[in-house]
Amino acid sequence: MPSHAASRPTRFALGLAAALALAACGGGGGDDDDHAHEDHDIDTAGRLAIAESASPTLRLHDLDSASVVASFNLANSPSAVYASPGGRYALALQRTQDTTQIVDGGIWQEDHGDHDHDYRQDPRLLTLRLDGPQPTHYDDRAGQAALFMDGRAATAQNASALLLTDAGIGAGQTVATLPLTAPMHGFAEPNGEHLVTSALVAGATSPTQMEVYRRQGSAYSFVQRLDALCPGMHGSYTQGQTTVAGCSDGALLVRPAASGNFGATRVTTPSGISTIAGHPELARFVGIGNSGTPSTTRFYDIDPATNAATPIAIAGWGEGRLRRAHGFDRAGRTLFVLDDQGTLHALQYSAGTWTTRASLAGAVPSMPAAAPFPAFAANGARDEVYLSDPNGRQLLVVDAAQLQVKQRLALGFTPSYLAWLGIAR
Repeated sequence: MPSHAASRPTRFALGLAAALALAACGGGGGDDDDHAHEDHDIDTAGRLAIAESASPTLRLHDLDSASVVASFNLANSPSAVYASPGGRYALALQRTQDTTQIVDGGIWQEDHGDHDHDYRQDPRLLTLRLDGPQPTHYDDRAGQAALFMDGRAATAQNASALLLTDAGIGAGQTVATLPLTAPMHGFAEPNGEHLVTSALVAGATSPTQMEVYRRQGSAYSFVQRLDALCPGMHGSYTQGQTTVAGCSDGALLVRPAASGNFGATRVTTPSGISTIAGHPELARFVGIGNSGTPSTTRFYDIDPATNAATPIAIAGWGEGRLRRAHGFDRAGRTLFVLDDQGTLHALQYSAGTWTTRASLAGAVPSMPAAAPFPAFAANGARDEVYLSDPNGRQLLVVDAAQLQVKQRLALGFTPSYLAWLGIAR
């Protein structure tokens, strides 16, 4: 999971009373009023939404008490689990059943003007469902997220995108909707007031271009289709005003131009890119794709300032190594990559170069032969990241600062997908 948490001032625990404070802010003035505001800070590591493999069960694991505080029986086994833009809700996509269910993780923060107010309560399954043909790609950017429905050609159902926010989910509604004109395995990237989407050339079955739409209330108006072609388009990320998509020969960078419209720049790489990794605090992208015989995962640094792509060398990453999971820590300082032998590699960027800072052999002792492979999640309130270990039926807790496995938690079930929920610090 790429990390999407924004930096926030660190708050300190003020005892059990603070951790349980759920009352609305009271009146009064002076020292008493200041104390009341302080008591609305909760020191919490948050919760993990953990899906059980081949099961409709979704568990909420509380990281403060190291215990499961709620279990929910979903309609179907999830195809993916993601956190909402503000980190309060878990979205359980059920692709083949055309629906997404939502669980309130029970930990969130509200802006009360002169202070932020933290809340904690029991998790609950919402009645709100997001229905549409084959929900697949979920892109969370700067407080809003787009859920892309691939559509279904066999039943003439077109692709579409839903714009989501935590406030909208809490109100039981989507913020905006974009219906598209054809089914496709594509994406929609929130880019400020715009939505950048994949697009089909007439007669094609997979997208090779991008389109830009501008939000107007709860709908979108068409802005432009970009002429630049991106064969084999797959994978995307937006940082700042730049949206990057992976192509079979590199990447396509799309951003506002001086004319007021958007412009596109192609970046070529020796092998294709099918995944784009990024972080809000990192002013660059990492392109990931498999190529060669034996098939090997390749990594590229993509610099939007220079429109250049440079191969990234991971120490010990030989021919035949495949990526099984990846993600950044909460601050975007470290990129973690898990390979198919269970080694966890930690990379950091500095002075124009990615360096392998650590390689933890046997982090995942036994790798599944087929998907679902281990899933990654970053804690937005602590310097911790997590990996599910399906064969070991456990959860790995990794110290993101010390770059070491600090704990292995027995789960008693086979985990598949992870999402961290809580208040980002």
